[in-house]
Amino acid sequence: MKKLKFEYLPLDKIDISVSNVRKSNLEEGIDELANSIREIGVQQPVVVFQKEDRYELLIGQRRLLACKKLGLREIPALITIVKDETDATIKSFSENIHRLELEYRDKMQVATELLNKFSSVNKVAEHLGVSPQTVRNYLGYAAVPEPIKKMVDEGKLSASTATRIAKNISDEKKAVKIAEKIKETPRSEDRRKIIDVERENPQKTPAEIVKTVKEQKFKRVTIDLTPRVADALEQACQKYKSDAEDITMEALEDWLKRRGFIK
Repeated sequence: MKKLKFEYLPLDKIDISVSNVRKSNLEEGIDELANSIREIGVQQPVVVFQKEDRYELLIGQRRLLACKKLGLREIPALITIVKDETDATIKSFSENIHRLELEYRDKMQVATELLNKFSSVNKVAEHLGVSPQTVRNYLGYAAVPEPIKKMVDEGKLSASTATRIAKNISDEKKAVKIAEKIKETPRSEDRRKIIDVERENPQKTPAEIVKTVKEQKFKRVTIDLTPRVADALEQACQKYKSDAEDITMEALEDWLKRRGFIK
């Protein structure tokens, strides 16, 4: 690719190129991206090519959508030259396929450092431009409310269950009430169901959630893992101090969300 020309371009002069390969899940996480841009600006220019008196976007569609959501007028852009639509598609694919997301452990480290500085999950979220729940996911056990940590210290809850409560229930008072209900529930399987039902029914009270768990029929799926996958799952459990069922459920839900089966 030849040297690119940098300019701030008006948003209303940029169209999405038919050669742009990113077409799925464009709205996923767009609010968090918009919050990040509001807080620290666009850190990476989009890439466009000129077509007559307008520009067609090859790379950075979600950045463009986030800027429009914020009502911005301009966006930093690199202007490239393409030979034809095939060349444009190849350039768009190459950029997207080789882009590496920040490692999860790096996200955890940044969130932990900021929590030590600001002492508030909400303030960390505000500075990172993400939701408080995302920060809790990064922080893991460090984000567990103190009353729930006390239950862990007393042996009434496991650390993994406490972490799962914090990740899935953003309201701290309700999280503590759910933890109280869970510690009264003897079976680990039913404890997990309480958290799952609460996540899908946040408007229900803890008592209603427990009642729903008792009444609702859950479908069990059994899968056989190859030794390689089983070893990797065990390593993940140790690294993130989580249960195999939690990791499997999270992976399954993520797969279904990305393909539009879960809204």
